[in-house]
Amino acid sequence: MKPQKIIWIVAGLGILLALVLIRTFNPNLFKQPAIDAIKAAGNSTVTVNQLQLDSEPRVIVELDEHDQRFSESLSIPFSQLLEKTNQKKLKEAQGNIYLHSAKTETSAKAWVILNQLGFDNVFILSDEQPEVLKYKFRPDTEARPE
Repeated sequence: MKPQKIIWIVAGLGILLALVLIRTFNPNLFKQPAIDAIKAAGNSTVTVNQLQLDSEPRVIVELDEHDQRFSESLSIPFSQLLEKTNQKKLKEAQGNIYLHSAKTETSAKAWVILNQLGFDNVFILSDEQPEVLKYKFRPDTEARPE
């Protein structure tokens, strides 16, 4: 084999190795398996009433830019959640982190992101009690496709 072909093969393998290393050491890569996140999501919602009964140290993170409901909260807009300065603030936080937004979907998205980045003490702060389904699913057996 010619030396020029060997150089091209080595260069290609070097580029491939560099891309693998960049992907491996990416700080924003998900750290937990999705199944663990799904299990943790079941117990991650706290109501405002439940929070008032808790005297543990905590940080409330307001995810809406122009709406600050709690006086002792930390304002981090959802669009700036992944900035290094904001992640540093969250890592230095004492106690549990409660995410609040006017839209529960925004809090849930932020919870998933932070959970996958390795934050274990994150909860969704909701204004209302989560709905509990009391009825067992029973499919309609009378309607059949023709």
